[in-house]
Amino acid sequence: MIKVTLLPSELIRKEERREIFVIACIAVAILFGLGMLRYTMKIAYYRNLQVRIGNTQQELNRYESIVRQVEALQATKAVLETKKNVISSLMAWRLIYPVFMEEILQLLPANIWFASLTTQSQAEGRMTATLNALALDNYSIADLITSLSSNLNFSNVEVGAITTGGDKNPSSSFKLDFVYQKKKQ
Repeated sequence: MIKVTLLPSELIRKEERREIFVIACIAVAILFGLGMLRYTMKIAYYRNLQVRIGNTQQELNRYESIVRQVEALQATKAVLETKKNVISSLMAWRLIYPVFMEEILQLLPANIWFASLTTQSQAEGRMTATLNALALDNYSIADLITSLSSNLNFSNVEVGAITTGGDKNPSSSFKLDFVYQKKKQ
């Protein structure tokens, strides 16, 4: 089959150019439409992110105020715990000293005098004591050490250096360290 074209070649080329132009315009329009669609989607995504950021910021502000309240409550709790511990300690030790002094005075021989008594509280109702005293004779010191050692409430009885002095009335000064803990009966 032979094809015969009666139209001039310029018209054919013009028609082909028009078709190419239309196809190019359609392609550009499609690309433009896709670009606009992508742009619209990005704008929607960014707006969504901004809304989420705003909501998250509001939630963060709300939580920060709650965190500040919790921190204030924890600080108050710590202060109250400290006060409670001090009160508990005072309540636990309030009767220890009178009982301790009563017991040590019962064990003290008549010819020994306190120069000083230093105590230090420890855990579980224990108390370390350092006693500086004067005695008229060494037998009184021995009686005191024996009495403290035989009593169950006193332990770790250690005597320090004993010095004797005085011309008219000779007396001995000594140091005694021990631990006191009231035993439950």
